[in-house]
Amino acid sequence: MSTKFVRRFLCALALALGLAQLGAAAKPAPLAVPETVPAAAQAVEPAKPSGAASLRTGAYITSLYDLNANNNTFTADLWLWFLHDKAFNLKPLKTLETANARDFRPGVDTVEEHGTERYHAQKVRGVFNHNWDVRNFPFDRHELQIRLEEGLADIHKIRFVADQANTGFDPQISIEGWNVTKVSIETGEHVYNSSFGLKNVAGSRYAASTISIFVERDGLALFFKLLSAVYIAFMVSIVSFFLDPSKDGLFNGRVSLSVGMIFAVIINSQRVAGTLGQTPVFTLADKIHILTLVAIVFSLLGALVSRRLHMQGRGDYADSIDRRMAVGMVAVFTAANLLMILAAAKGG
Repeated sequence: MSTKFVRRFLCALALALGLAQLGAAAKPAPLAVPETVPAAAQAVEPAKPSGAASLRTGAYITSLYDLNANNNTFTADLWLWFLHDKAFNLKPLKTLETANARDFRPGVDTVEEHGTERYHAQKVRGVFNHNWDVRNFPFDRHELQIRLEEGLADIHKIRFVADQANTGFDPQISIEGWNVTKVSIETGEHVYNSSFGLKNVAGSRYAASTISIFVERDGLALFFKLLSAVYIAFMVSIVSFFLDPSKDGLFNGRVSLSVGMIFAVIINSQRVAGTLGQTPVFTLADKIHILTLVAIVFSLLGALVSRRLHMQGRGDYADSIDRRMAVGMVAVFTAANLLMILAAAKGG
């Protein structure tokens, strides 16, 4: 075997080995079979909540004061709270609005996690508007309202649910001349006839709640305190019917007595107005003052009629008229007062 042949053989062998190595390098590596991951170790992405979030809301009144019919306001301190599924990332105390507050001052607040729910609570103080209906004063009763609503998200995103069971008031609340009888809460929605600039929207609806504080005036004691002078003036005017108008001194005294009682009733009406404040309606107290003034004017007219009959020599007839007028005025005045007082006490 020649040397040339050996060299050619070795070169061919080396070339074959080189091609074999290149083929092995170009061949794709087999895919690694992944190990089975236990189901408990797999990360489960929480489901995103859909629909409107339900916020259970309530209130607890801790203080109530400055019930001002003249200014059409009242002031209250209270705790507000909201409870919702914590899957909803909400901050209801930050987006809350008051519909009838002149002044609303948030105080201490807290946010807590309770299982799957998130709890928000805050102490607030507010001065709220109220249209005081004092027609039945001093036997009036009122429903003081605190109206709250969601300020950003509409009814499709947030709804309020009343926490009626936990809504109430501190039994130690004491308001001079008033009694708190009940506190309740109702929820619903506030409809605005405006889209606030959004296109293709007919109107806007937002979750709303109304906290109602029911109060009644301690009217019986106040009634006698304010109107006892009126009834005394009426009785004095009735006494004037028993003064003999045929005598100049007694006649002048009878007239002066009636005129004096008219001024006494007017002054007392001003005192009552100062207690309650100026109002555009006739209260029960106003009606009683007017009725008393009419009765005293009739007693004054009776004195004039009686004087004229005496001057005509018909003294017996004049005395008979005086007695009948006195009895009739007492009966009518008493009946009218009872009817007005009972109607006011019933109507509140």
